[in-house]
Amino acid sequence: MPRSKNETRLDVAGLLAHGSLRGTTPLHLTPTSGLIESVVLVSQLEAIRQVRPNTVVVLSSEMGSGGWLVSAALRHAWERRASAVVVAGSAYASAAAGLADRLGITLLATDGEPAELALALAAEIGAARSVVDAELARVARAVAKDTTLGDVLRTVSRELDGTGISLEYDGLVLTAAGTPPRETDEVIPVDVGGDDSGLRFTLTARVPTSAVHSLRLVRSILEVATPAVKAAWLLEDALSTARAVPTAAIAALDQNTGATGEEFEENHRHLLNQLGWREGEPYVAVWFRSGPAQEPRPELTAVLRLLCRKVTGRSPLAEVQGGWLTLVPAGDQTASIQLETRIRTRLGPALAELGLVAGLSRWTEDAPALALMVREARLSAESAQSTGPGTVLGFASLGVGAATAFIDMDAVALVAELALPRLMASPDREVIITAVAAFLDHRGSVSLAAKSLSLHRNTLQARLNRARELGVPLDIPSELLSVHLITKVLQRSMPEKTTAEDLLEKK
Repeated sequence: MPRSKNETRLDVAGLLAHGSLRGTTPLHLTPTSGLIESVVLVSQLEAIRQVRPNTVVVLSSEMGSGGWLVSAALRHAWERRASAVVVAGSAYASAAAGLADRLGITLLATDGEPAELALALAAEIGAARSVVDAELARVARAVAKDTTLGDVLRTVSRELDGTGISLEYDGLVLTAAGTPPRETDEVIPVDVGGDDSGLRFTLTARVPTSAVHSLRLVRSILEVATPAVKAAWLLEDALSTARAVPTAAIAALDQNTGATGEEFEENHRHLLNQLGWREGEPYVAVWFRSGPAQEPRPELTAVLRLLCRKVTGRSPLAEVQGGWLTLVPAGDQTASIQLETRIRTRLGPALAELGLVAGLSRWTEDAPALALMVREARLSAESAQSTGPGTVLGFASLGVGAATAFIDMDAVALVAELALPRLMASPDREVIITAVAAFLDHRGSVSLAAKSLSLHRNTLQARLNRARELGVPLDIPSELLSVHLITKVLQRSMPEKTTAEDLLEKK
């Protein structure tokens, strides 16, 4: 049953119309009615420095009788973001209306005893809180019935009239419900899990500034829902772990690189049946991998599983040696391309934040053996590491280029320093390296290489001769592969790709 907002939210306008503030005289009202969450009777000026936001500050009769005290109280209350200041009716109170206007704070005057007004207002706030407590208990019962994380978040969002609710990890949104967030929303995070759980999840609400709910009420609802969120997350993660066992076993059994796909499927038919694998059905393997120097984090598997739902549906994600593996159905090549695009656009930024990369197997019309797809995905992920976190790389675009992922680039650079000292010491080194790389890229064609660099053929030929003078073995076929590799590694350390204008300037 929807909550009545008038029962749980108190504000200045409402209490002026039909509440305990009805007998006061407004000396200044702000355009926006202030929310009221507490009241305090102040007899000493210093006490105002301790009040919380959304508090009605009622000045005692003694304080309201001095003009400078009223002015000072207004300034302190404004600094603390009080809802309103109530003073005893006097000439000093009327004189303070101008200051209240400049500060933008509501000022009310009462002809009665301020202490009695404070008591009446406290009773109204207490009654409203009792309604809130009953509602919080109802919310707790409602979310306790939900068994999935998505259902819990949707229930919380409904209780807050569609407010955006999300489960986040270090600022990454893992799953969400309700209205999409806006820059002007108030952000209210509540930790999920105890201090000793090792988790860094937060249940976050993004409340529009124009919302009728108090921020304290929103936080209370989040805190009430937190145990249900944690329970649903733990249940889903446990079920996901169980469903991922066949996938993990596939990766563990894929050790014999010499075995054919048919032999693998024949030897592990029962396991493939458990996975739901049907011979010839198109799949794409996706392998996620962290950096070699990155420390493993126990909760990362749960984080990845929630993120992957955005692009892979319910395909189980298994934690395996060297990373994480999932097998996603892909009926045709278009579906395979779309999967890679979704991972790159939807998960790429999150993978970068987490220090991860992703590799995908290629799609072929004749579905390859499952073991081969797993190997392709793993090789693609290992190749993606050289580009950096957030890289998503498909084997279809990589091919034999995957071999360079297993070359120690630092060692190659050291070989260049030792074997080609004159080249490395030359002031025109970058120009020569660029010329040699283009020459080898175009299979030894000077004309095609010169065209690619926007150079005259004779200019490029002169630079190749210069490379020979500096000790580069361009005329020994057995060493050309090594020379090509060295130029590619050295080009990576150059500031930017050398342009035609740069070459002309360094000529």
